[in-house]
Amino acid sequence: MRTNRFRWSIAVALLLMMQMACGDEAGHSPDVTKPPPRGDFLILPLHIHILTAADHPEIDCKLSDGDIDRIVGKMNKVWSVGGIAFRIASLNREAAVNLDEFDKQKDRIAAGALGVYRLLAPPATRDLPGLHIYFIHAFAVNGVYLGGNICFVQETARLRKVNGGIDEPIPRVSSHELGHALSLVHRQATFNLMASGTTGTILNEMEVAHSRATAKKVSGMMTVEECEAAAATAEKAGDEKAAKALKTVLAGLPAAEK
Repeated sequence: MRTNRFRWSIAVALLLMMQMACGDEAGHSPDVTKPPPRGDFLILPLHIHILTAADHPEIDCKLSDGDIDRIVGKMNKVWSVGGIAFRIASLNREAAVNLDEFDKQKDRIAAGALGVYRLLAPPATRDLPGLHIYFIHAFAVNGVYLGGNICFVQETARLRKVNGGIDEPIPRVSSHELGHALSLVHRQATFNLMASGTTGTILNEMEVAHSRATAKKVSGMMTVEECEAAAATAEKAGDEKAAKALKTVLAGLPAAEK
């Protein structure tokens, strides 16, 4: 019996040492300060949904097309250190659905059941391949990742400013929630992208590795070479809208090495 207890104590001690080592490694992973070479970028399709609801001012979003271009541009600057860029695969101005059922769930929402917001997503566009951000006017949090490929973000987001942080809340909140969609968890280091409620945008090597591994599994992901070919094909077919979206994201990548 004494021998078994001794062995059990040793096993527990070894397990605790391993956990401490892993935690130390995660906490001290070096920050990434420069983007990778242009050819290493992964380009992910992003579907933007601007939800409208005239009789629900808390849902009715007023962001313009120009706002979206600016927001996604800043998001791509944030994620450039990870070698990840988002292309606007679709921009949807949509009337929120299931508003009656949504209203019946207000008590659940007040108790923190933010998954109820999924009810508002129009079925015609919610299953498009790629990642999805739904913009609404306001709710109890700046943004939320609802699992799978869906995030909700409020256009009235507010953050605590930190040195070196981004100059606008919405791109940071959107980048943060997409970080969750790319497998990242909260890390309460003030200047980190995955910290709660700050303007910080830093990612470390472990976070970049995890997010890139997940990004490669996103339906519709393209390499730079594939994106360039798709842009050329769209242009040849006369699809100016698709060609412009692809060329826009390519133009934001680092210049090719000579």
